[in-house]
Amino acid sequence: MELIMHIKNVKSIKEITFKFPLDPGLYAITGENASGKSTLVACASTVFFHMPMYEYFGRPDGEASIEFKLENATRSWYYRDKRWVQDFSLERMALNGFYEGSIIFGNRFKDANFNAIRILDRLSPIDMDAADEFVRTNLGIILHDAADYYKNLFVIKDDIAKKKGLIGSPYFHQISQNTLISQARMSTGENLLITILHSLNIVRKKRVNNSDGRPCIVFLDEIELALHASSLRRLVHFLHTISDELDLSIFFSTHSLELIRGIKPRNIYYLTRQFNGSISVSTPCYPAYATRNLYSEDGYGNDLVIFVEDDVAKYIVERILLEKDLIQNIRIKVLPTGGWTNTITLAHDVISSRLLLTGTRLILILDRDIKDEVPKFIKNHKQYGYLKPNFLPISSLEKYLKQNLITKLDTQLYKRLDNYLFQRNPLSSILQKYQTEVNVNDDKDGKTLYGFLVNELRGIRKDREDLVDIVVKYLLEEDKSTINTLSEFLISNIEPDMQECRI
Repeated sequence: MELIMHIKNVKSIKEITFKFPLDPGLYAITGENASGKSTLVACASTVFFHMPMYEYFGRPDGEASIEFKLENATRSWYYRDKRWVQDFSLERMALNGFYEGSIIFGNRFKDANFNAIRILDRLSPIDMDAADEFVRTNLGIILHDAADYYKNLFVIKDDIAKKKGLIGSPYFHQISQNTLISQARMSTGENLLITILHSLNIVRKKRVNNSDGRPCIVFLDEIELALHASSLRRLVHFLHTISDELDLSIFFSTHSLELIRGIKPRNIYYLTRQFNGSISVSTPCYPAYATRNLYSEDGYGNDLVIFVEDDVAKYIVERILLEKDLIQNIRIKVLPTGGWTNTITLAHDVISSRLLLTGTRLILILDRDIKDEVPKFIKNHKQYGYLKPNFLPISSLEKYLKQNLITKLDTQLYKRLDNYLFQRNPLSSILQKYQTEVNVNDDKDGKTLYGFLVNELRGIRKDREDLVDIVVKYLLEEDKSTINTLSEFLISNIEPDMQECRI
């Protein structure tokens, strides 16, 4: 299930269609500054958040719209005749969620004006209740790695907040018997997290006590502001846990490396503003592409950076480097970067922008199935003409397995996989189930077959790396010519004077 949103002529976005998956998990919307991240998330929040449209989106030049579709239900905002109006289908859109916006428009600082601060400063403990353990404990763990750090955290009583004309439910931290710090006077990081935890706690209680089965989507903009890297890592861990427990789809607009590192590439959406003002969306997007982070986590550079398309390609290249004993006195980093056009484009951006450390070389190794397409692509993009990519010994692992297990059976490969890997259910039964449940002709890229195999491996506590390991070892024995071609290419980039060495 997915929420489909179409935006037209809203702030910096001329037009874009974005599909939000509603499966539980963490998702990142990232891109360069002014790529439209915050606007996209703010627009998305209008699906359930009745915000003042003029305050958030102003008065567009001409007509504008934000349209949503979830299965058969629709909901939309239109700007016509100088006013925003809402429209929705008779079928109700079954969706819950909340939005926490930026510093300017977000809820987290609504009670941080001078009048509100003066009101908060005059309150006493009798105006407050103890904060919920969920908020108190998680605030301490995320910010200070100490569950009891905010043991004296309080929240204003609802009737007092209403009486005083406050918008939200401000919190207070009692740091001594006579000293109360209001949320408005707390640090930006504390203020930010308290608001998010407060909203999550409301959602948690609703879903635990009276869940109606609706998908729930959470939008968080600029969550990384004023948070230390260690706090961000703990926040990501916490949100992974809470998304699983409560079936939440949590979307960030961010360019924080710490956040992006904690999210699966298929859940990262990279926005690129094109020269004509349109916005393209790339997914899956790997952290290297999203952040241009090309250096090791220890802060040191690498002698050689190898761009590949995905994690499977990364593992294949690393296995060949290991099997051929090519990693000697050299720091090599293999980075998956997404589809092959993304890989070529990123390589050009990195080289032309001089993002690599002095002395670091960069090479490209692409999947073999697009070998014939690459020259045409480079010819049509002359700026990439200096790039000379090499190719894996196989088209892709998925296509290779389908070709050699289904299209034309390779009995030797079949026996190895059956004997050494699939020891709970025989490989024959897995392939039979695949052919019974799936139209084999529709599975052109072999990804469905690959899914059947990996699911079986997980059931016996193995992983795709075990599968890749056997395939690579088999290729090293049965396809020496292609493997050696790739090995020679690697050697020529690792140490130029080793080109004469025998493989």
